[in-house]
Amino acid sequence: MTKQEQVKAIFIEEAGEIIEKLNVDILRFEENSADFELLNEIFRGVHTLKGNSNAFGFTRLGEFVHHFEDLLDHYRTTKEAIEPDNLELFVGSVDVINDVMQCELDTVEELPQSYTLYLEKIIALMLFKTNQNTPATTSAETSPLNDLASEFSFDEERQPKEAIEKRIEEYQSQDNNPLNLFYIDLRLDSDGYKRGFDPLIFLHILQEKASSVESIFDMSSVKSLEEFSADENQIANVLILVLTQQNISDIEECFEFLFEHEYTIRQIEKDSPTANETPEISADTAVAVPAQTESIVSKKIENSIPTATLVKSTIKIDTNKLDELFDSVGELVIAQNFIAQNEKIRAIEDESISRAIETLSKITKRIQDRVMSLRMVAIRDTFDKMKRVVRDTSKKTGKPLHLIVQGEDTEIDKTMIDSLSDPLIHIIRNAIDHGLENDIDERIAANKEPEGTITLRAYHKSGSIVVSVKDDGRGISKEKVFQKAVSKGIIAADDNLTDSQIFSLIMQPGFSTVDVISDLSGRGVGLDVVKTSIEKLRGKIEIDSKLGKGSTFSMVLPLTLAIIDGMLVKAAEEIYIIPTLSVVESFRPNEEIVHVLKGKGEFVSLRGQHIPIVRLSDVFSLSTQRINPWEGILVCVETESGRIAIMVDELLGRQQVVIKTLGQSLAKLKEISGGAILGNGDIALILNVEAFRPALEG
Repeated sequence: MTKQEQVKAIFIEEAGEIIEKLNVDILRFEENSADFELLNEIFRGVHTLKGNSNAFGFTRLGEFVHHFEDLLDHYRTTKEAIEPDNLELFVGSVDVINDVMQCELDTVEELPQSYTLYLEKIIALMLFKTNQNTPATTSAETSPLNDLASEFSFDEERQPKEAIEKRIEEYQSQDNNPLNLFYIDLRLDSDGYKRGFDPLIFLHILQEKASSVESIFDMSSVKSLEEFSADENQIANVLILVLTQQNISDIEECFEFLFEHEYTIRQIEKDSPTANETPEISADTAVAVPAQTESIVSKKIENSIPTATLVKSTIKIDTNKLDELFDSVGELVIAQNFIAQNEKIRAIEDESISRAIETLSKITKRIQDRVMSLRMVAIRDTFDKMKRVVRDTSKKTGKPLHLIVQGEDTEIDKTMIDSLSDPLIHIIRNAIDHGLENDIDERIAANKEPEGTITLRAYHKSGSIVVSVKDDGRGISKEKVFQKAVSKGIIAADDNLTDSQIFSLIMQPGFSTVDVISDLSGRGVGLDVVKTSIEKLRGKIEIDSKLGKGSTFSMVLPLTLAIIDGMLVKAAEEIYIIPTLSVVESFRPNEEIVHVLKGKGEFVSLRGQHIPIVRLSDVFSLSTQRINPWEGILVCVETESGRIAIMVDELLGRQQVVIKTLGQSLAKLKEISGGAILGNGDIALILNVEAFRPALEG
């Protein structure tokens, strides 16, 4: 990858971050359009996006944000109140920016229809505002334009070429001068302004690095006022002398966004003749900007004592490097556990060795926690995106509502954050379109506030993270769901299901109880996608609903995908791990509650439920002595299809283990989701309990 490609990749990443922030800020501004500080923040984001997008050839995006920036600049400078319709234009413009950016990245020639529509609206509004704020003047009142060339003409002692030569000669005569002098010839292409560049921008940048900056503008190519175009760069070239402590690579960084033919940089040596190399510039076509002026192009560097301040610094790291680090720490934990549990080492009765092993254990645990924290990010950004979903769905359905957000600072694994957006969008849209009442009168008749409430919450619970969406709508009718499931043949009419099992039926593919289909819900193709997505994250969905009061959809997820909290069990001398997220309870049954049904296998009666028993020795075809269920231990686990009791010989305890992927041969076993290396070096397989129920029924 070339340097230009690397810089472009950085721009694409930063542009994505800018657009994400614009989405959040524009909604906050819509709620409080008098917050002009926030409007300034939005303006700065759009301004940055304009310059960078033009620099990398994303001209269509650059054109749109250029006009949008003009409109934002008008409102932020005039402090004019923004009309509701224009606020909607602001929000829609951010959507267009997002869509056009995607088109630029995918190199799609056809732009979205909203591009032209919103661009024309912005230009028309800007034209209206400009004409409205510009006082009418007659030709008699208009003052004549001055000749810029005459205003900036030089006297005989200050010819451009002689000025350059004089500065260089002065530098070469100063043998004890520790600073470096650089001669820069800047020749921007005619589309430089459209790409976001201006010679003054580079002079500003050089200011920050230099003791003094002197420049001469060649104005020979500037057209007459009648032919002049403000969108085109007509300055032939700019000669710049920079006196600085920096080296040539630091100066080159200032121009890294330009094409190579647009600039040349040469360091002036103390004994290097340069007069003959200075380009010819006539006095009547040049404008000189004097050296060591404080306004724009010169800066004196003064010695000052830096003030000690606490600055929080961050760096961006490739997530692949974090994954490699995490794997290495996992190996370290395994090695530490192996040392701590090694029988030969434990047999050595030496207090210093015991203390060393204990210290090693503490340090290893601390390192593991620190590395784990590197992968954890606050769920705030995801929740901010959901605010836009709520807003748009509310407007589309015509249902006024209030969003409550709780637990934005709750942290979750970065790899899970990326997969959480789609399920959340489905659930939120379903809650608004299908959960909330259709009109205000219906809510008032039910003694509710006219405005609906959606509560988005994240919190920790028993070593897991729960993300819930709650509405105060109509709730779910258990009877209606049950009858619909019977009519579809999903369940039998005489099945005895719990409330949670009935509610979970709505996540079956194609299942829907609504009478009217909309483009938001009603086709039964939303919640089954949510269920599949959450299961891929090793999580589960819990639904709680009260008819007439509302519903809560809770996504229960592990804190990280790299570590699993599991119950270690032994069956047929093999060790297995059951995810504790699925475990309900474990017990040794009495003989009286164990039953055998012909053709259906063994069951255990537990608090009025007949739970099927699964023997691990049968699932994995293990050679072992067959014992009765009451002679073993049953671990009751919850699956989407109901509870099952896994029969094991022994419970070994609960432990957090690092998940290891399996080879291709074992990966075909759907009952196994992964493996782990225990502290004593043994390998344990992690059970996928969701796959046990279909196998049982089969």
